[in-house]
Amino acid sequence: MTFALNAIHSTRASRKCSTLLDALINSTKNTECKKDKGDHFLSKKGARYERFFVCAVIILLSFLSNKAYSDPEPSCSIGSSDETVEINYVIDGDTVILKDGRHVRLIGIDTPEIERDGRKSDEGAHIARSYLVSLLQGNKNILLKFDSQRLDRYKRTLAHLFLPNGQNIQAVLLANGLATPLTIPPNLNFLNCYLYHSNHAMASQQGLWRLKQYKPISSTKLDNNTRGYRVITGMVERIGESRSSIWINLTGNVALRIKREDLDHFRELELQDLEGKIIQARGWIYKNNNEFRIRIRHGSDIMLVR
Repeated sequence: MTFALNAIHSTRASRKCSTLLDALINSTKNTECKKDKGDHFLSKKGARYERFFVCAVIILLSFLSNKAYSDPEPSCSIGSSDETVEINYVIDGDTVILKDGRHVRLIGIDTPEIERDGRKSDEGAHIARSYLVSLLQGNKNILLKFDSQRLDRYKRTLAHLFLPNGQNIQAVLLANGLATPLTIPPNLNFLNCYLYHSNHAMASQQGLWRLKQYKPISSTKLDNNTRGYRVITGMVERIGESRSSIWINLTGNVALRIKREDLDHFRELELQDLEGKIIQARGWIYKNNNEFRIRIRHGSDIMLVR
């Protein structure tokens, strides 16, 4: 699918809008709105690090490309469904409203945010929503598959969605680069399926992965405006501990936080051996106490590059 980088025209709004399934996507009268409750290194060490970063990105993309095309595709099959539902509205690329009024959050993916509260839409948000609408149109009965948790903290229903023919909707969005993987334990039933398709899209630069925000960036190149979903590549300077968390500190004042409650999901990653290595981490970056931080919930969001 071709990703139209210039196809999004955002307007400021104070409400988050839901698109009627039987409405034309570009028809404003058929839209229902509801309120929603680095510094450059000049030293020899810095120059070496920058060369390492360039090599790391090349190695990473090569690894993803080889892995995406050589690994057998894991099963995305639903098996048996837990519920058959009808969908009334698509809020955005990862949230829908059922005919019975329940809000359903799609497990395992995240899509760019639609405009709300005066904040304009993220690039790619409307394309993801429109694509999801196109998948659902004409399919009255949608299948739900639940995972370990039935509700999130906002009381939304959590589910994997399938078309009547058994096609996994999250996998389709990831394969087209319209969503990024969102791995939150303990809801991991289709983890291998989702990682396979997201790695494939990233390696082939599909959809969001063509945008500057989603391309790997050195941990030393972040600035004060860096926020949101990022793929960070950096050298591990040290591994620290606090009462509640393990901290992986990267060159450039970036810290990856792993809460102790999540450590069981990092068993395949030898954290103590990462010091001095170049890794890639992905997630939502924020700033706290003049330090960039990303909370990592699962080992699949950290990759050893070199």
